[in-house]
Amino acid sequence: MEKLKTFDVDLKRLFFEVLKRLWLILLVGIICGAGAFAYAKFFITPQYKATATIYIQNYTGENDEKIYSSDLSASQNLVTTYQGLLTSDNVLNRVKEKLGENYSVDAIRASFTAEAIEDTPILKISVSDHDPEEAAKIVNEIAKVAPDAIMNLVEGSSVKVVDFSRVPTGISYPSYKKVAVIGCVLGAGLTLAIIVLLVLFNSYIEGEEDITKLFDAPVIGKIPDFTLYDDKGERKKAIFSKKGGASK
Repeated sequence: MEKLKTFDVDLKRLFFEVLKRLWLILLVGIICGAGAFAYAKFFITPQYKATATIYIQNYTGENDEKIYSSDLSASQNLVTTYQGLLTSDNVLNRVKEKLGENYSVDAIRASFTAEAIEDTPILKISVSDHDPEEAAKIVNEIAKVAPDAIMNLVEGSSVKVVDFSRVPTGISYPSYKKVAVIGCVLGAGLTLAIIVLLVLFNSYIEGEEDITKLFDAPVIGKIPDFTLYDDKGERKKAIFSKKGGASK
């Protein structure tokens, strides 16, 4: 028995099969994008981020430009150290005392982030909360407490507040646009992958060309279609005579 040939991937056929179903890919992508947007809009609690900035120096002297110039690089290196100090219990306990008993150190730490501004001795501190006024209140209290707390922990340091935070008006999380785009891409991508797999693993023989590819043999004949239709387009039963052929 002649062995079957391996059915090679026909990229041209695959392309046109995908093209025929492009409407489905786009439709599923749009539906998934809309669904992701709706989920983020109605089921995810929005967060607001309030940000303040503090300036760090590793000396306390004044009116000494030579010291400032030489210590600028050292101040930048200390920023990373101060990031850790700001999230310590020592500092956050002071913040908690100022805010009141309704706040816990762990909750403040979980909502708080500190980020160095590249190539500067400036530290950006932020607090995220579902209430924008609460976010601004907490981060501003941290900014007020930070200078004295850090200078007590690190001798010869100087910390000054550059900007206090205003009450944020825009949502920082989630990004509805980003969520919708991700949902759209994932939906369309998954649909495309399913279509490609269905085409690649489809063993249905659609014509003479498929037979030739599978069996590596020429087609010497094919069964004709004897389906008959009347004037109304309805199918009729074919009756075969002994002389051959079909009659109505």
